[in-house]
Amino acid sequence: MIYIEFYCLPCIMDVDDKRGIAMKEKIHVVSVYSIIHFIVDFSCSILIAGLIAPAAAGTYNLFIGILLYNMFAFAFQLPFGLIADKLNKNALVSSAGCGFIILAYMVSGFNVLSCVIAGIGNALFHVGGGIDVLNISNKRAGLLGIYVAPGALGLFLGGNMVKYGFNQFYAVVIILAVSILVLLHLYKAVKTKYGINNELPLIEINRSSFLIAACILFTVCMRGYVGLILNFSWKADFYTALAFVLGVVSGKIAGGIISDKFGLIRTSLASLITSAILFVFSFDNSFFGIAAVLLFNMTMPVTLIVLSNMFNNNKGFAFGLTTFALFIGALPVLFGFRDVLFNPSGIFIIIVLSALALYIGIKEYNKLSESNR
Repeated sequence: MIYIEFYCLPCIMDVDDKRGIAMKEKIHVVSVYSIIHFIVDFSCSILIAGLIAPAAAGTYNLFIGILLYNMFAFAFQLPFGLIADKLNKNALVSSAGCGFIILAYMVSGFNVLSCVIAGIGNALFHVGGGIDVLNISNKRAGLLGIYVAPGALGLFLGGNMVKYGFNQFYAVVIILAVSILVLLHLYKAVKTKYGINNELPLIEINRSSFLIAACILFTVCMRGYVGLILNFSWKADFYTALAFVLGVVSGKIAGGIISDKFGLIRTSLASLITSAILFVFSFDNSFFGIAAVLLFNMTMPVTLIVLSNMFNNNKGFAFGLTTFALFIGALPVLFGFRDVLFNPSGIFIIIVLSALALYIGIKEYNKLSESNR
């Protein structure tokens, strides 16, 4: 993943933007956050699979702990994002997130409490990094796709390392501690060398912005639900499951880059409609399933960049809105309704409805952008 990120970055960035930030500086910021994003989700996955789940297996505490972890890790990015917008100390917020995850390891004997602390840490890291990446993105989605992509790989590899016997949890804590030092260095560079700062937060909501947000968040909510119900039988094989996750990662990276080149609407409609068709044939064919999930995830950076651009000075708030919608989409699965729509017709209908909502939202967003020029 590191090599993919470094290869893609020169393809999607101008040498300088209106803030005067050079390409090499953007590469530095995005690379650091992308790598530590992998580490953070990898660490949380190992914590839950390696320490929490075995200790609380078969008890109600495990369900409560996982529910609270997801609530704090996703839904709480919304209030944390609002706070981070005003603090203007994004890398420090991210480093605090890593610190919370270290604390979660230290209190892992207290299952529910550890899940809450890890969820808070995960949310803080994502918000801080997300704001910094959005600050240098110049309203384009390419960098954002690269930043968000490694998390899925971290979750997958963390859980599987525990499954195959990994128990050197102190090593994870050391890696997180090193990540804190790197983020502290990045904070100094961002402030003193690069001169990257948040703009003054100011939320303006009118009829158009409400419609856009509703359409975008519906799409994100459906993406969260579909992403969790895709329990194909062929994913039982490790290498096929890894290819599936790499499809998710590649889709997020490709979605940002392609949408910058060909436009938000074209990229979104083409990827979603094609993925809906491929999912129909994916239940018995891993190739179609991997291709479908790659295309399905291409809208991830699209939805986030639309909200970020619309709420121009509130990037943390925009980031938190999308993760809040992901949490809402995950709730039916967390409460056991995984198989209700896990069939070719159900997935096809959900994705087509998502494509329609996203089309309406982006169309209205384009109108709003033109009127504000």
